[in-house]
Amino acid sequence: MAQHWSHLQHTIEDKLRQEISSKYKTLDSKLLRLTQAQTTTPLEQHTFYPRVVNNTNITFSNSEMRLLHKGLKYNTHAKKKDWIQTLALEAETAITQLPATERDVYRKLVADCIDKLQRHNPTHRTHPEAKMINLI
Repeated sequence: MAQHWSHLQHTIEDKLRQEISSKYKTLDSKLLRLTQAQTTTPLEQHTFYPRVVNNTNITFSNSEMRLLHKGLKYNTHAKKKDWIQTLALEAETAITQLPATERDVYRKLVADCIDKLQRHNPTHRTHPEAKMINLI
């Protein structure tokens, strides 16, 4: 019985080895064909046009042109006037989700941070790029 089992096991292992070898050969040939097909350089060259074309009689400075080249979706990072108030409201909303025993501690920490932000936040300072966009 033991001889039959070892012979059966040996036969199964041989069949599995042959099947795995066949699968790997197929995969290797596919990979080789794909790499050969994708290594050729395209025959046509794409022409990329400048992002900004000045059709006016206005001469822009280098910094203005750099800003315009960033495109229409560029974010100037201008903060809203009430951003600290919004931050305080969001912090309070988050604090109300905490256990009641921890809320006062976090309210004090947030109040200190917001106070520091208000002291260091110049009130109507606009980002230089936002000023430049308004001028353009």
